[in-house]
Amino acid sequence: MKHELTSKRIQIALSNANMKPQELANLSGVKKASISQYINGSHVPGNINAGNIGKVLKVNPLWLMGFNVPMDIEEKNTPTQAEKDFDILYRFSMLNDRDKKVVSDMIDSMLSRKGNGA
Repeated sequence: MKHELTSKRIQIALSNANMKPQELANLSGVKKASISQYINGSHVPGNINAGNIGKVLKVNPLWLMGFNVPMDIEEKNTPTQAEKDFDILYRFSMLNDRDKKVVSDMIDSMLSRKGNGA
C-alpha cells in the first residue's frame, strides 16, 4: 500500500459519514474505480477529486490528501444579526417604489397578525 495515510483517512471519513464507496462515487461524481484506488492506497486523489470527496464527506480535502491539517472543515463565520439586518435593508433599498410598498404592506400585515396572537 503506497498511500496508506490517504487510504486510512478516506476509510475513516466514509465510516463517520456512514457511507459506502458506491454512494460516495454517486454523490461526488468521482468514478467508483478511482475511489477504490484511493481506498486500497494505490493512488491519491488530485485537488479536484479530493475537493469533491471532501465536500460530500464533510472533511477537509487537504486532510484527505495526507496533509497535516485538521480533519474538519473550519466553520465559516455566521453573520451577526446586525449584518443580516443590514443585508435586508440593503436589498430593500434596491427595490423600486412599487415593490417597496408591497414589501412594507406585507411586513405590516405580518406584524399585525403577530400582535393578534396568530
